[in-house]
Amino acid sequence: MTFTVSGAVAVAFHPGVAGAEGVAQGLARVASEGGRRAWLEPLHDGVDGNPAIVDRLREASLLVCVGGDGTVLRAAAFAAQAGVPVFGVRLGRLGFLTETIEEDALADLRRVLRGEARLERHAMLQARVDEGEPVHALNDVVIGRGTLGRTVSIGASVDGVLLAEYRADALIISTATGSTGYALSVGGPILPPTSPEIVVVPVAPHLTRSNPLVLPEGARLRLSVERGDEALITADGTLQAPIGSGTVVEVTASPRSVEFVRLGAENQFYASLARRLGWLRPDHVMEDPDGPAA
Repeated sequence: MTFTVSGAVAVAFHPGVAGAEGVAQGLARVASEGGRRAWLEPLHDGVDGNPAIVDRLREASLLVCVGGDGTVLRAAAFAAQAGVPVFGVRLGRLGFLTETIEEDALADLRRVLRGEARLERHAMLQARVDEGEPVHALNDVVIGRGTLGRTVSIGASVDGVLLAEYRADALIISTATGSTGYALSVGGPILPPTSPEIVVVPVAPHLTRSNPLVLPEGARLRLSVERGDEALITADGTLQAPIGSGTVVEVTASPRSVEFVRLGAENQFYASLARRLGWLRPDHVMEDPDGPAA
C-alpha cells in the first residue's frame, strides 16, 4: 500500500538515549519543510498509557520514532491507539522494528514525505488476567518465574482443548513481530512480519517437550498458573505485574494493530534478517538462478 503523508508529523524520542533529541530535532525540521506542522514528542519512562499523548498523536499523519527497539515499542503502543503509522530511526544495536539509521534518516524521511514509502501492518496480542482490563502487546506476552532457581507451572489450552502443562522458566506468547526477539533466542520460529499467527514457546522447559507451536489468528489461548506464587506477567517487556497460583490469563489476537512505514520492497525483510542475524559471510555473493546474461 503506497503511503502519503497528508498532514502533521510527530517526532518521538527517549530523552535518556544519548543523541536522540538532536536527531529528533533535525527530523522535525525536515518534516516542517513546505509549511507542514511538526513537533517533538518526548517519551519518558513512565509515560506508558498517557491519554494526552494519544490525543496529540491523533492529530498527526506520521509518527517518526528515534531510538532502539524499546523506544519503538513504546511509541507503537501509542500509535496503535491513535491510528498513526510509525517510521523508525535506529540508534540502538539491532533494530528489527526500525526502517533507517541515523546517517540516512534525513534523506529517507524526505523520501517518505515524497510518497515513496509503503505501509506494513503488524498484528498485536491482547492478554486479559482473570477478569481485569486487557493489555496489548506488539512483541510478546511472557509469563515467567519471579525468582531464580524456581520454575513456573502453566496449564495451556487452545479453543477449549487441553494442550500441555509447561514446567519452565517462562512461557512466551509472541506475534510475528516478536518472533525475531525473545522467542527467537529460545528456538522459536521466525514468521514474516505481516503474519497474523501466534507463536507459543517455553523457556528452559523441565521434563516436558519444548516444541514451539504456531497458532492461527483466531485462536484463544487460556493459560492457568498451576504453581508459581512468585510468577510475573509482562507485555512487551515494559508492563509487568505479579501473578499467583490459580491466575488465568487469556491471550488472543488484539483488535489493535500497528502500521510501519517501509521504504524497501516486501522481500527486503529477508535481506534484513540475513544481515542482522549474520547468516551470510561478508564476501558471500548469491548466484543468479537464471544463469549469466547472454
